[in-house]
Amino acid sequence: MHHLLQLCQWMQDTSFSTTMRESTAFWPILEGTHLLGMALMMAPVMMYDFRLIGVKWTADPVSKVKWSFLPITFGGFVLMVVTGALLFWSEPLKCYKSIYFRIKVVALILAGLNALVFHSTIDRTVAKWEHDSPPPFRARMAGILSLTLWTAVIFAGRYTAYNL
Repeated sequence: MHHLLQLCQWMQDTSFSTTMRESTAFWPILEGTHLLGMALMMAPVMMYDFRLIGVKWTADPVSKVKWSFLPITFGGFVLMVVTGALLFWSEPLKCYKSIYFRIKVVALILAGLNALVFHSTIDRTVAKWEHDSPPPFRARMAGILSLTLWTAVIFAGRYTAYNL
């Protein structure tokens, strides 16, 4: 952990970090763009998860719901990652010290693992069950876990901003 703290201190001391942190124009644009990326990613993810758990769009095949939203999801993801990295770079020591930021990172990793496991297992057989209502148990659990973990990411991210 000491090396991570040293890296955060180095990042904090860069002129790039200081410029972002102290900018009255760039900072709100950066944060607003991060929230826009989150909305562009999360709305489609939530819609897909609702289909997976069998509460919305049950008349539509799972693959149709997935492919309808995928381009928006990826665009939002890229925007969120780029702006999130810049937000981290602007205040790395604050993030390092924040329990909420640590919760966010753990939830992000778990959400990514959930997606990886889902797409490399049950999603490969979607043609067999995509019209089922409700979908198979594993698909429903992946959707519920996704909704839960992304909710944790959002809340922990918001609390990070207010945690000193």
